[in-house]
Order: sequence, then structure tokens, then C-alpha cells
Amino acid sequence: MKKLLFSMLAVAVLLASCSDNDTPTPNNPVGEGVLSGDISGDRTLSADTVYTLSGSVYVKAGATLTIEAGTRIEADASEESNVAFLAVERGARINAVGTADAPIIFTSNAATKAAGQWGGIVICGNALTNKGANAQAEVTGLTYGGDNPADNSGTLSHIIVEYSGALINSESEFNGITFYAVGSGTTVNNIHVYQVSDDGIEWFGGSVNGENLTVIGSQDDAFDWAEGWNGTVTNLYSDQSVATAFSSDSRGIEADSDQNNEDLEPVSNPTLSNVTLIGRNSGDVTAEAGIILRRGTLGSITNLYLKDFVAGKGVEISGANSTAHFTTNPIQGVAFDNVPDKGDATAFVEDEGASGAGNGAERPDWSLWADAHLTGN
Repeated sequence: MKKLLFSMLAVAVLLASCSDNDTPTPNNPVGEGVLSGDISGDRTLSADTVYTLSGSVYVKAGATLTIEAGTRIEADASEESNVAFLAVERGARINAVGTADAPIIFTSNAATKAAGQWGGIVICGNALTNKGANAQAEVTGLTYGGDNPADNSGTLSHIIVEYSGALINSESEFNGITFYAVGSGTTVNNIHVYQVSDDGIEWFGGSVNGENLTVIGSQDDAFDWAEGWNGTVTNLYSDQSVATAFSSDSRGIEADSDQNNEDLEPVSNPTLSNVTLIGRNSGDVTAEAGIILRRGTLGSITNLYLKDFVAGKGVEISGANSTAHFTTNPIQGVAFDNVPDKGDATAFVEDEGASGAGNGAERPDWSLWADAHLTGN
């Protein structure tokens, strides 16, 4: 964390740029396609320029970063002490609207790409979190949280995030995309996170919703929530079997509310439907779970397909509040494939015909758009 904070303070010059078709302004200068430092006014990134994301980049409160469909942003992977990442501050917005044929791609600029070569995308909002109205984000030091569940941080649609999850310190890493108290006025759909060294998508409080979320090759959890997240997500698919490394306690979903006080409000209580989670099919993942629900989280989950979680439970519940809730409100419709220990049977209703994200273990049609656009090596 000290290294990261030092690098944030060290970045003092804005080297922002856009294509020749952009209109030059103090916050949107014509240049060489480099993003660095603060974006303090409205800015548009054009699809005819490949941008280099250099160091810590902050969209400041009051500013909107617009990214055109088909834009490619390559994070500088050359400086480990000056990790590249994009952070949208509380009160700022990002409008990144790609299409299936022209997605917006965030990737590494390394000649040989690998997980963890840059940070990721961090968005902070004014919605509720059980950490209070002015919590501090671990990975950027930014402030998040407020009293507006309908807060709007913009739109993310048809976005690919590759090779992210850079190490901050021995305890912390970036994720693919992290939502800190992001509100329900924000639109999130068709997100594809590929080869990330920590979690794919993580929610810390907030009420942001989502649809069509894919995580392929996460080395830790595919999806993770805590701090009172209360969003609704339809269609989640993850496959951890293709990750190039893994943590011993990686899960398809790791779900918490607050580890010190299960009653702390707001309590995590999301609604999920149509979920496929594929594990590593390896006994080395000693604390594995398909889905672990603990530390006070509540929730409503329907149509869950679990495959290849062989070293831990398929469905694991712990903590008094989570256990009581999911005993009374079990996960509805769970199918197991090569999951020797299905887990806490009182917490789910088994259904061999459950299709999960759409095709059981197979990638659903709604997820396939990204494959033609992954950058590879």
C-alpha cells in the first residue's frame, strides 16, 4: 500500500490525449494517446486511437469519462512501483458503451501478457455501505459511500478487462472491476474479465445491478461481495479451470456482509439468478467452495450450476445469520457436476435440470461475443 500511495502522489502531470478527431480542451488535449494523472473535466476517448494507461488515473468528481465503442486501452506493465489503474471517484462518471462487435478493451501492453500486469478498474459511488458514508477504498485510498442508493456512476457495457489484478502488497491485490458503494442508477452489462490474478468482479456495498457477467481465469474468487451489497444480477458465468495460478481458498462466489458484526446495516442481500460456476478440478485448492455464504450475508439465489469443485464444498454456509437465512430461504434449483461434497443440504434445493447461466457448464450464447476480441499473446 505504501508503494501505491507513493506512486499516486508522484504522478503530478496530466499526459492525457485523444485522437486527431477530438476537440482540444485543457482536459482533453490532442497528443499521443497517453492517459495519466487526473481527468478533471469531461473527456472522450476515440476508437481511432490506442491509449496507454500510465500509472494511476483518476476521473475526478464532477467529470465524465466517455469511451467510444471499439476503443482499446493498454495499461503500461513496465513499472511495478507505479501500477497502472483507472479509478472513477465518488461524484464522477464513466460512460463506456461498447458493442458485441466493437467492445471496449482494457488490456496490458506487455509483449507477453499475463495476469497481474496492471491494476484494473475501480469505481466509487455515493450509495450505502455498512462501512459508513466516508469509507476508504483499500486499493486506491479513495473515499466511497453515502446515502443515495440510486446514485449514478455511469454505464459499463460490452467491456473486456484482461490481465489485471496487480499486487499492492503481500495482503492486497487489485481485481478486474471493483465497485465501491456504486448505486442502482449505474448501468452494468456484458462484462468479460479474463485472466485476473485476484477476484474477477467485487462489490463493496452499494446497490448497483448487472446482467451478463463473465469471469474466465480468476486466480482467486470469480465473484465477491461484502459491506452490504444489495444489487440484482442476472446471468453470471465463471470458469476458474483455465487460470494459470490459484489461491488455496479460491471460490466461485465468496459472499460476506461484515466479518466483525453480522447485524451491521445495511446487510448484504443481493438477488442472483442464472449462475454457472466451474472450479479447478484440483485437490490442491484446499479451502475451495463453489459458493460460500458467510459473515452475515443474506440473499436470494436461483438456478445455480456447479462443476468441478472437488477439494471443498459445493455450497458452504457459515455464521449464525447466514445459516439461519439460507436454511429458511434456500438456494432454489442447484445442479452438481463432479462436486463430491455438495455441502450444506439445508441451504439448497437440488435440481438436476438446473441450467445455470444457460447451458450448464458450457458457455452460454450471451457470453460468447468477447472471444473474438481477446488480445492473447
